[in-house]
Amino acid sequence: MKKVLTFIGLMCIFVWATVVPGNVDKAKMDDGTGSCDRFVPVMTTRDIVVADSSANQYCMWTQQQECLAYNPTDEYIEFVCRNFAVGNNLDVWQNDKTFSGAWTDENAYTAQLGGARYPHSIASVDGQGPHISAPVLISGAWGAMMGQYESGGWFSSLWDNPVDLSGNVGTHKNDGHQLPNGNILFIGVTGTYDILYRTYNTDLSQQLASGTVAPATSYFWGFDVNGGTAYVFWYDDNLNVYYKTTTDGINWSATQTYNLVWPQPFTQNVFYWGQMAVTDAGNPILVFDIIDGSDAEYPYVGKVYVSTASGQPCTEVGVTTSGAENFYPTVAAGGNYVVVLFGEARGGTGTNTFWDVYYNYSVDNGTTWATPINLTQNITDHNNCLWQIAKRVDPVGNGQFFFAFGCSISSPLDDLYALIQSNTAAASRWYVGRNPIIGIAENKTETPKKLALNIAPNPVRSQAGISYALPKSGNVSITLYSADGRLVRTIDQGYKNAGFYTTTIDTRELANGAYVVVLKTDNKNLSGKLVITH
Repeated sequence: MKKVLTFIGLMCIFVWATVVPGNVDKAKMDDGTGSCDRFVPVMTTRDIVVADSSANQYCMWTQQQECLAYNPTDEYIEFVCRNFAVGNNLDVWQNDKTFSGAWTDENAYTAQLGGARYPHSIASVDGQGPHISAPVLISGAWGAMMGQYESGGWFSSLWDNPVDLSGNVGTHKNDGHQLPNGNILFIGVTGTYDILYRTYNTDLSQQLASGTVAPATSYFWGFDVNGGTAYVFWYDDNLNVYYKTTTDGINWSATQTYNLVWPQPFTQNVFYWGQMAVTDAGNPILVFDIIDGSDAEYPYVGKVYVSTASGQPCTEVGVTTSGAENFYPTVAAGGNYVVVLFGEARGGTGTNTFWDVYYNYSVDNGTTWATPINLTQNITDHNNCLWQIAKRVDPVGNGQFFFAFGCSISSPLDDLYALIQSNTAAASRWYVGRNPIIGIAENKTETPKKLALNIAPNPVRSQAGISYALPKSGNVSITLYSADGRLVRTIDQGYKNAGFYTTTIDTRELANGAYVVVLKTDNKNLSGKLVITH
């Protein structure tokens, strides 16, 4: 396989397809303040709302940096982007998972340390956050790692002064995640591709550790914290893949090799974009696309793959029709779900490419996958390209994922990715959306490949969703047992057709502690631990 390394991470933004009414453009642009107190949903639904009319293309860059984050513990969403009127400043937007609250529009960062670029949301838990991070320019060049803490808590708009985390080390990426101990781990990438780390306490008043994860020519693949473990992945010029782990941001594992079994779909294979997420069980999921190196015209014929374990074959999760132009995958995990978002070109070339946005999902941590679902098939207006998914999903019920996207203000035909590639300016408006992982149509028509059980949130305070997949029709019962084996409650029972199901359990009258949920069928039983904490 010819593994060609191209376009390593400095230039990338995302845009998603949508209908943008012309009167919205004028109203938002004439506002001039960046205030979005009136939200105009696209496709006539509040499941997609305007977050910011940024008027520049530099709001969100690369799927390796996360402008959008979801906190499944508190069920809050945070989105950070560059300011509407002042390109060096950053705005932060926050809401709950149902989009029921008033979205905040707070100019959190005002260029105190330098011009902010490529911002990152850190949806740390209530009482310990949230945070944002970004690389900042120094004298017009790549410079320092910046972090900022909302000491007033979620929705307060009370942000402490930004903190210079690193000094002038020439970073062009700065991603952060909260560790299990509450501290914040920041990963920076320099212009020479050193991968650095900085670990701080919650309020960013004290640096606890610093150093280098990987030396120069270590090309960043991704960074995530979940299931108690932080992973940092990178690759070298020969596309060998490596990673390190930490649980506290101070002590790190030795460098470990991840044997990625590269697929060979084309005569000339070009690795284009990679990202990763970690499941609740603490296992890394890698996603990437490979394009046809013999294809000379953008959009390129491509395929999207997922790798769930070192040394194991990858699974193709994109559109598999002949000539499919799969592109720019981004991945999320939570509960037993893994969701991959990617694009597939509907038509057009170059700066006038019409992209459709698809997602695919797994209900068993990446073991089996559904069929890709087109999110934009009913849109007839020309859409753009590039998109991003929040790395955590909401697994309650049939689950839902959160995504962000941009749409061109200056031209509804613009493909912003192609424009950035050609250094052509383009103005954009940014949206935040949510979508069910398993919709009504999937429940009715899709047959699961294996029995599966998912409980979320877990631990639970008041109500948990119990989702299960039945590969065969038959009698089903779901029961709850205490840790000493006592039957506490029958949650659901009866004859069920093959398919996906969800039920809920109210835990408010149950004592704190560990319980066991048992799914019984005619052929097989599954059990899962449920922890109740009031």
